Formats: sequence, C-alpha cells, structure tokens
Amino acid sequence: MSIRLMRALPSFFTLGNLLCGFLAVVNVIKGTQESMISASWWIIIAAILDALDGKVARLMGTSSDFGIEFDSIADVVSFGLAPAALIFQYAFAGAEKIGLALPFCFLAAGAIRLARFNITATTGPKTYFTGMPIPAAAGIIASYVLFTERVWNPLFSFDAAAVLVIVTSLAMVSRFRYNALPKFGFRSTKGTVKSLLFIGNIALIAFFPDEILFPEGFLYLLSGPAAYFSAPALVYVFHRANHNR
Repeated sequence: MSIRLMRALPSFFTLGNLLCGFLAVVNVIKGTQESMISASWWIIIAAILDALDGKVARLMGTSSDFGIEFDSIADVVSFGLAPAALIFQYAFAGAEKIGLALPFCFLAAGAIRLARFNITATTGPKTYFTGMPIPAAAGIIASYVLFTERVWNPLFSFDAAAVLVIVTSLAMVSRFRYNALPKFGFRSTKGTVKSLLFIGNIALIAFFPDEILFPEGFLYLLSGPAAYFSAPALVYVFHRANHNR
C-alpha cells in the first residue's frame, strides 16, 4: 500500500460518514415511517464509520490536523443536522416554534461540543471524554426512533422526545466525564474479561439492535451525571471510614 493511500485511508472512512449523514437527511425529507427508520440506520452506520476512522488513523500513524477538522465537519452533518432533522420530522413537526427550537438546541449543542473538542483534541488514545460525544448523542436519538417504532410504541410522545433531546443536548455541553471505547487486550485476566464482555455486547447488539441500542445508549447518557454526583458521596464515605478507624 502506497504512503499516499495510507494517509488517505482514514479520510475515506470520514467521507463514508459524511455520505451516511447526507443519506439520513434525504430519508428524513421523504417523511414516511420507513424512511424515518432508514434515516436512523444511516446515522448509526455513520457512527460506526466515525469510530473506525480515528482508530485506523492511530493504527497507521496518519493522524493529522486535517483529519480532525474534516471529521468534525462530517460530524456536524451526520450527528448534528441529521438527528436534529430526524427528531423534528418524527416528533415535533406539528409543534410550531417549540418544534423547531428543540432540534436546533440539539444541533447547536453538538456544534459547540465539536468546537470544544477541536481546541483540546490530541491524537493519542483517550480513556474518557468531557461531555458526551456527539456521535453517541446522535445514536441515542436514532435508536429512540427504532425502539419506539419496532419495540415499544408507548414510549413515543412529544414529552418523552422533548426530554430526551434536552437531556442529550445538555450532556454534550456539560463537564461530565463519559468513558471512551475500551481497549482490546488479552494479556491480563482483567483485560481478557473486559474484551470478551465488549465483544459479547457487540454480538448481542448485532442480533437485537432495535431492542438493545436505545436502552444501552440511555444508560450511557446517565453514566456521566451518575459518576459526577456519586464521586463526592464516595469521597465522603472514604473520609468517614478513615476517621472512624
């Protein structure tokens, strides 16, 4: 493989991410029930490609400032505009001004999250993110549509969708810490267990995507504030335990 092709390979994944975002918007414009489901899947596929482009860049040693900027531009479309348009068409189209305001808040929060990430980004591996990553937020919106259409329709309502959009928007611009994808490793017992659990979870999602994606995404959404607010309590318990010795 030539050096030029190696350097360009991560950008092909990013280009695929951008294409998926475009196809998601096109399906949203169609406005049918099936097209909403298709748009949701295009967003999820875009998230998979987005996860791969960074890993490929680090694996091949081709991370660059251009790649970071290109990735962010694609992310605004695939994980900002596309899910905002999707949730507007799916849940808020008849709600007049508030129906426009809520999806725009999601789009704006995502853009702010990306801008903040760009000025603090490094090319090395990460163990956590400050604020929920925009691909995760977009995946939660997309999986919500799949879940309500294919699994449990009673969850679909204006209020439920509004709360979900508000909470995901706040999570993106928050200072909460969200875990990054775990590293694969089989050199230790702990690493082996983590890797096998992660692989098992991926297999479960592959067989039951409609049922698994949204509940897991929602738990991930809650993990940031849960860790933030539980930390002071743990510190307090630790100090009390030491004091009582």
